Amino acid sequence: TLLSFTIYSCAKKSDSSSSSSTTELEGTWQTPCHVVGSRYRIKTLAVSGTNVTDKWKYHSDSSCANDIYSFDSTYSSLSIGDAQTFDSYGSSGGSGHKLTMTIDTNTYTSLSASDLTWVNDNSFCGENDWVLNTPQSIAGKTCDGDDFWNTNITIYGLYLLDGSKLFQKFSSGEYPSGVDTGDNDTYTKQ
Repeated sequence: TLLSFTIYSCAKKSDSSSSSSTTELEGTWQTPCHVVGSRYRIKTLAVSGTNVTDKWKYHSDSSCANDIYSFDSTYSSLSIGDAQTFDSYGSSGGSGHKLTMTIDTNTYTSLSASDLTWVNDNSFCGENDWVLNTPQSIAGKTCDGDDFWNTNITIYGLYLLDGSKLFQKFSSGEYPSGVDTGDNDTYTKQ
């Protein structure tokens, strides 16, 4: 599942100005390979202009070499909003911004024979026609107890940037109250 233990860092508004620039987020960011339950995961966030791709790929081994499945979301219309400060981050705090974007696709991809058998046998996301290495939409569906965002809705985000390290959190309906700042939530510029 996508559920994981998170640590929240308090955020407060520090600047009411807005900026449409996405320059500081431009590029590919990636977490380290880390354990999640009985699996290992790498999260990758790629920003190109106003387009964003968010990939959570799961693996069977601690070196994240053997793929099992992935959750992938794509977004457009990325807009950077109010500046934020994070007083509880580090010795001198941290800074970042609010953001909004529109979710365009939300998919699941089975990447191993064992996973393919499992998702089809268990009608994962209410489907039993999964095909290996073929993304299938899970937008608006409940999959193994987790609810996935529908497409064409506004997603609200918050990020903290510390040099080559990025911390972020996305939410629907309202801005997140903080970002995840654990070691496994640290995205590093690639």
